[in-house]
Order: sequence, then structure tokens, then C-alpha cells
Amino acid sequence: MILKALYDYYQAMAKLGKVASPGMEWKAIPFVIVIDEDGTFRRVIDTRDKEHKQGREYLVAKAKERQGKNSYAIAQILWDHAGYVLGTPKDDSKKEQVMAPKQHEAFKLELTKLRELFPENKGFKAIELFYKKYEEKKEEERSDLFAEEVKDLSNIIPEDILLEIKKKVGANISFLLSTESNPNKLISSHEDIQSYQAGGAEEEGEDKGRCLVTGEEGIIARKHDGISLIGAPQANPKLISFQKSSGYDSYGKEQGLNAPISQTASDAIISGLNMLLGKDKNTNYRIGETTFVFWNTLQDYELLKVYQEATFTGLPFDSDFDDEEEEATSTSKKESAKKRDPEKETKVVIQALRSALGSKNAYIDQDHSDRFYILALAPNAKRVSVKLWMEGTVSEIVGNTLAHLDDMNIVSLKGLLDEEIPPLRPIYRIMKAIYTATDSTKWPRQVVQELLESIIKGLPYPPALQMACLERIHHDHTTKYPVTELRAALLKAYINRKHRKNPQIKQLTMALDKSNSNPAYLAGRLFALLERIQEKAIPGVKANITDRYFRTASATPGIIFGRLLQLSAFHLSKIKKEQGGLGYYFDRQIQEVLELLPGGQATFDKFFSPDQQSIFAVGYYHQKAYRDQKDENEATETEQETEN
Repeated sequence: MILKALYDYYQAMAKLGKVASPGMEWKAIPFVIVIDEDGTFRRVIDTRDKEHKQGREYLVAKAKERQGKNSYAIAQILWDHAGYVLGTPKDDSKKEQVMAPKQHEAFKLELTKLRELFPENKGFKAIELFYKKYEEKKEEERSDLFAEEVKDLSNIIPEDILLEIKKKVGANISFLLSTESNPNKLISSHEDIQSYQAGGAEEEGEDKGRCLVTGEEGIIARKHDGISLIGAPQANPKLISFQKSSGYDSYGKEQGLNAPISQTASDAIISGLNMLLGKDKNTNYRIGETTFVFWNTLQDYELLKVYQEATFTGLPFDSDFDDEEEEATSTSKKESAKKRDPEKETKVVIQALRSALGSKNAYIDQDHSDRFYILALAPNAKRVSVKLWMEGTVSEIVGNTLAHLDDMNIVSLKGLLDEEIPPLRPIYRIMKAIYTATDSTKWPRQVVQELLESIIKGLPYPPALQMACLERIHHDHTTKYPVTELRAALLKAYINRKHRKNPQIKQLTMALDKSNSNPAYLAGRLFALLERIQEKAIPGVKANITDRYFRTASATPGIIFGRLLQLSAFHLSKIKKEQGGLGYYFDRQIQEVLELLPGGQATFDKFFSPDQQSIFAVGYYHQKAYRDQKDENEATETEQETEN
């Protein structure tokens, strides 16, 4: 199913004219050398800009795989890094110093081959003359016109450009004719190369058979190309591969013949996946070592953009720039984010998702024509591991995403709540809120995958997520109040999803529920009130009861609450003496909670389970968010008026 879906994606893109011809691919080329038809050097164009951080993409011959001790002899067709194109090392290592001259010779051999096949091609001839012109200068005697002998091609490239090329290790370089009217048509993009590549693809296979992907007869690919997966230990790891003579062969077949896929289908599958994996595209997102790829049969890129924002990234507002994102985000981008309207942009995302909904189905409909696919890939030595594969109708997966956002909706600590437009709760933010590591590669890969799967299928969140959130709350000494909005939202959603069909567990609401008599919820409310009483009695206290007792109160309430109420009695007495009515206001608040408990007493179980601890945290958060400053002020003012 994965290969067929990728093949179909490539075919859909081909119909839209957005894919490269056979044997070709779109490649980022950050540096382009401009030459005349007689080989005279003119200038170097740096194609990088804000939109193309890695350089503009050009249509070039598909990259050849390089591996083994003689990999230096494999040159790309009229594009490659500095070692091949200029004969200068791509970095300062001794190995590259030795390899660069060999790589350059391999590049020129590839050029010679093309010159023999296409003797009339002006671009190929110009590159040959470019090299020849400066080879001749090497042999000339030194003259006063030259400060030093031209030893290699680096002497003809401006020093500032050379420095830029060296900064970007392995940067691709190619050529452009100064007479070419189309600036996007490099010499390496010429039609002669396209025809050369198309012919070469047909000659690669020797065995014919029926393709398992298309069902058609064709030349079977023995080996499959690699993909462009960020984070892979080796370049171009393979999604499809068979290890030769290692127990995977059957019926005397070797390599790709064991699971026959035509060369045409193989090229389409790899090209389609590489398109989806393109940098800065709305069709992929990387968390840790896992890259999530997603696409749909509607070819709706606006839908993919909002899906990425809702599920993975969120919106880049000013509060989001911290830790590892801070380092990777430019000042201009952060300034731009400050000018954006969070509420308005969140509303746009939610409405776009809702507009994609047709009818919601309670199961994955395999026959519906509009499909949505999600694929998770992770590097594994020279190969790629498939960590997750999910598909469903567009309405199912988008509908479940919206359900996730609704479940995670909760009142803010400022008391604000929008039931119609819930805030975005992307996976990246959730994981960052519950794990201390700021580096996503250190987050448990399995938890990320299980969380995504639960969102896609509309299932309960993984228990490991709950435990990690509780652990973070209990050991968070960096924030004043460890139960943040996102952590409370996560625990609320976890409990509601887990117990949705259990009538004995009341669903947790978005804001304070004064009718909820769950002992754990009431214990959380009571603890928030005791915390507030201490804050009013001892303003600016350095270590409050939350710092000292939150973990104990949520895990072993039957042991600690008696002591907490005794301490609070002293705090209430102080408030009544100094602020009068406010103390009695807090008395009423506490009594309101106690009346919902059996016997009207703060008697709780000796121990709370993880689910009860989660409900405790939500009750605590709800009570804090409900805190009515107006009521507190009125209680104080009423007492002052009585005294006057």
C-alpha cells in the first residue's frame, strides 16, 4: 500500500506537470558558474535567498549513488560539489585534500563522454573550453600580469565566493551559459542530458517481469535509488532494498527480483517520496530522528499546510520561540511573528480544517476515493525503517485532528475560553511541555508515534504520555506553577478519551465544574485554594505549599491534607485580621468544596492512582483559572466599608 500510494502521488504530480522527466530530478544548486561559449569565466551566482535557503532548485540528472573505496570515481552529470567541479577540497580534512584532484578528473571524464555523444552541444563545449583555457594558463610562463601561477580553478573564483562555498560543506555547483535567455536552464538541465538519462534508465534492467506495484510487464529494477532523508547516517538511504546472499533470496532470485518492481515504478516511487521530503515543504515534519510525511489524493496543499500547523508545528508566535527554536530562528522572523494575530490565524487554521470535512465516519473507510496518508520514516544504518503507516479518508483524519483539538481545549489561566475555536496543540509543543530535554532527538520515539496514531485514529492517548506529564509536573522546579495550561489540557484530554465510555467517571469540562464530586478533582480544587490563601497571607513567599507539597498532596492526599488544612488555618487567621472580609470569602470557598465530599470533611484515600493524580491536577488548574479577582477585591472592600 505504501509503494502504491507513493506511485499514485508521482503520477498525479506528473499530470500537473510538477515532476521531473525520467532520470532527472530537482536539486538545490546554491552556486552557479556563468561562462561564455568560448569558456571565459564571467561570474558566480549565489542562488540562496530567504525563500531558497539551500539554493534554488534546478532540473538536473538524478544523483548517482556513491559508496565504497572508489566512490571518488563517480561524478554527477555536470553538477557536483567543489571537489568534482573545481578540484578544490570540500572541507579542510586531509582525506578531501587527497581526493579532490581524483574527483575532478572523474568529473572531466564524465564531460568527455558527453562531448563525444553530443559534439554539437554548445554548453558542453563551453565547459570543456573553460577547463582547457585555465589548463593552458598553468603551462604558460609566469609574467608580470599574474601575481602567481594559476594552479587550480580556485584561483579564478572570487575569494569571497570561495569562502561561502567552503562554509556550506558539500555545496552543489553547476554551469550556466551567459547567452542563455532562461536563467533557470543550466547546462546540466539541457535536453540532451534528459534524453541521455531517459535512454540510460531503459538500459539499466536486464530482467523483465510483472511489476507488483503497477501490474504491468516491464524491466525489473535489481537495485533501487535512495531517498533524501535528513538525519540519516549515510547519504541516500534506501527505502526498498534486498541484502544480497544474506538469507533473503528465494527461488534462485537475487536483490530486487525477489519482489519485482519495474524500473519505471521504482523511479516514480522514489521521486514522489523525495518530493514529499523536500525541505521547507508542508508535506513533512521531523521530530527527533523520525520524519513524518503526509499527503492526500486531493492534491490540496492548503489543507496540508493547515494540517501540519494543527498537528505538528503550531503557529510561530512570539511565545513559541524558546530553547532550541530560539537558536534556529532569526531576529527578523521573530519580529514578524510579533506582528501576527494569534487568534485570527488560529481561526483560519480551524476553519480550513472544518471546511475539509465531509461526513465523519466512525471507522477507516478503505473504499472512499479521497485518501489521506501519513508515513513515519527513521534512518537505520544504510536503510530506512518504516515506523508508522496510516491512511483514511480526508474527513476521517481531519475530523479526528479537530476532535484532538477540542479534547485539548481548556480555559486559560487568565480565565479566557473559546469553545468554538480551540487553540492549536501540536505534537512538538506537547512533547516539549512534558519532557525536560529541549533536543527532540532525546524524546522517546515510541511515545511520539503512539501519540500521533491516537490523534489520527481518535483513540485514547498512550499511558506513557500521562506518566511523563505527571512526572514533569512533580519535578518541575523551573516554573512557578508546574501545572501549566498545556499540561492541564493534556491530562484532561487523556482522562476524557480513556474513560469516554465509562459512565462512572465524569468527563472533565473545559473550565471549573462546581458540580463535579470526584474526590481527586475536589482535592485539586482544595489545594489551589490553600495555595491562594497562603499567597494572600504571606505575599512574595519564596517557597509556597505548591513547591513543598504538591507531589505529596496529589499522590498521597490522605496523609498530607490534614496538615495542610492546619497550616492554612493560621494563614486564614492572619488574613481575617489584616483584610477581614477576604478571609471569610476564602472560608466560604473552602466550605463549598468540602460540602461535595462525603461527610463534608477533607478525608481522602491514602493513595491516588495516576488517573486520580491527573484529575487532581486538572481540578487544581481549574480552580486557579477560576480565581475571581473581582470577588476577592469586593470581599476586601466590603470589610473596609464595614470598619469605616
